[in-house]
Amino acid sequence: MTPPDPTAASAATTKAAATAPRPRWWGRLVTDGNPPRPRLVVRWGRIATVVFSLGLFAYLGLATALWSYYVVQRKIPGVNWIDVVILPRFSRVQRAIGDYYFAQAKDEWTKKDFVRAIFTGRAAVVKAPANLDARLFLAGCWLEVGRPDEAVRTVHDGLAFNATDPRLQVALVRVCLDTSHFKELLEALRTDFPAHGVQLLDGRDRGYQLAEIRAVLETARAAEADQLVNQYPGLASDPTAAPLLAEIEWQLGRHDAAFARLGQARSRAPSNPTVQDAYADIAMRLGQADEARRAAAGFLQKNPRLLPAQLRFLEAFGSRKGEDERPWTAECFQFLAQHQHDASACGRLASLAASKGWTDVTYLLYQNSLQENLSGFPFVIYYAASLVKAGQLSEADRVWRELSVRNGQEIVSATYIAAMVDWGTGRESDALPIVDQLRRDSAGDRHRRRVIEGLFRDYGYPKLADLLSKPAA
Repeated sequence: MTPPDPTAASAATTKAAATAPRPRWWGRLVTDGNPPRPRLVVRWGRIATVVFSLGLFAYLGLATALWSYYVVQRKIPGVNWIDVVILPRFSRVQRAIGDYYFAQAKDEWTKKDFVRAIFTGRAAVVKAPANLDARLFLAGCWLEVGRPDEAVRTVHDGLAFNATDPRLQVALVRVCLDTSHFKELLEALRTDFPAHGVQLLDGRDRGYQLAEIRAVLETARAAEADQLVNQYPGLASDPTAAPLLAEIEWQLGRHDAAFARLGQARSRAPSNPTVQDAYADIAMRLGQADEARRAAAGFLQKNPRLLPAQLRFLEAFGSRKGEDERPWTAECFQFLAQHQHDASACGRLASLAASKGWTDVTYLLYQNSLQENLSGFPFVIYYAASLVKAGQLSEADRVWRELSVRNGQEIVSATYIAAMVDWGTGRESDALPIVDQLRRDSAGDRHRRRVIEGLFRDYGYPKLADLLSKPAA
């Protein structure tokens, strides 16, 4: 066998190399083996470097474009380029955008562009859900426009981000109390806060304990609330708890004991406005008109610009006759001058005026709401209610029909007024379906059922209250 000729092999290799294609940056052909064969060698390192470089340049370009959009086009302050580029720092961008929306929302609310302010406020909370100031502002806006359910939900959603913040804790309890969301309040105190490691009821803050007792009183029975009081040592002797404990005793039928408790608390805490207010209220319920006037006058003298003191004074001197006329008129004008731009304060006066049949006051507040563009519960409904209370049923019927034609959505939450108007004008067949619907709607809400029953009785329609409390067939 003849051995291979090295010279010939070398010549073949040289010839193959001469005829091979020019090497590329991503790869080249090499010839090896015996006999020699061409083989492609891919330069993966170079390819990876190029792909990484192109991806990096594209990412930086997109990040720069996004930063330019925020800073140049949207003019959002506080957005830094490095925060856009580095993903773990992007939360700072979201926070800056949230702050920008929050500032816009406050400005729009000041300009009374309520719808845009709320939408912008929601955007601020979505972008920066941990921004408690924006969340509380949005909840306040919902309350101002008469959407308490949204206000409660907005504050409650903050538990995932600010459960340990005392401001959120106080705000959630307060908004639930103010909007009568007692079931939600009990769930928050007993379940939601503990799930986030916050035990509000185990501390020394009596406010949370009293809030729980109030919620039990409104959703269950006075006896159950009374039993709960005994679970908190020392609470029964605390003057700040006296108003709520007196209300429990009143519902249990111990009226004199309730009044005595408040009298003792009043002497121990003479500067506590809640105690002063409750004392005057119980005095009026007991029919002690002179004592109620003295208590209300003293309460107002100590707190001349406090809203509860002003309202209690107007109620105590509400006969508006004889010696009551001048002080009532002076305080009413003082109230209107101080609160004419405040929808919440005017609403509370309108509610009191409606329950007393002060049609002149409710009409004045209705006109003021139109002039000041006040949001919230429609003031014309208070006017209609005051007409019912005053016995001016034909006028109430006319106002209610006009309201139904112009904006039916506004009267959905006050159909009990329609029932009283229909019943009082002899249209019992129209009133009965409304009462049946109210009974079904309030079947699982003891507080709402009790409030509507109280309204029927206070406005002089005990028959409707009896029909509402009647068990469903």
